[in-house]
Amino acid sequence: MMKFDYGHLKRIRKHHSLRQEDVGKMMCCSGTAVSRAELGQSEMSVSDLARFADIFGIKDMNQFFVKTIGGKKND
Repeated sequence: MMKFDYGHLKRIRKHHSLRQEDVGKMMCCSGTAVSRAELGQSEMSVSDLARFADIFGIKDMNQFFVKTIGGKKND
């Protein structure tokens, strides 16, 4: 089973030395919305995820997912 890795959004943002507010402006939403997405408190639509990937030049959307076995992350 594959599970969305919301924490990966934050890792990408931090790698680019951006604040949540900065990403929010690029995605036409608030920094609070970015924070909630990073924490998994709100789901991202497919179009929002595609916009995020486009902003950061991500071609492989699979990196946003992790394999899980029995509900636990498989490292």
